Amino acid sequence: MNQNTVKTDEDLIVGNTNYDPEGNLVYDPIIGKLAIWAGIATALLLGILSYLVATGIWPIQGFGQFAAAGPAVAVFTGTSVGLALGGLTGALIGLSKMIKKNKRKVGQQEQAYTQ
Repeated sequence: MNQNTVKTDEDLIVGNTNYDPEGNLVYDPIIGKLAIWAGIATALLLGILSYLVATGIWPIQGFGQFAAAGPAVAVFTGTSVGLALGGLTGALIGLSKMIKKNKRKVGQQEQAYTQ
């Protein structure tokens, strides 16, 4: 039961678009930008804070084990965790901005249809 159908070129080409068939955004570049910038900022912040704790400049009770391996390991760990945490946070903020943009667009379309 092999049914051959004739398809045009338009049916075979997948477009490079950020919108789904209903016209909603699927990806917005703000997601990537916020993930990168929030990741870098949080990595720097946690890297500096971990250095201060590891060297004893800013002693925090209970973080002695954190400084046991030395400041280099503490900075690497703090920077790595900061990059991951900041990247995830920035991507989620960008995703919420994209969703708000979609809702705003749908509201504008509904107003245009009612007028």
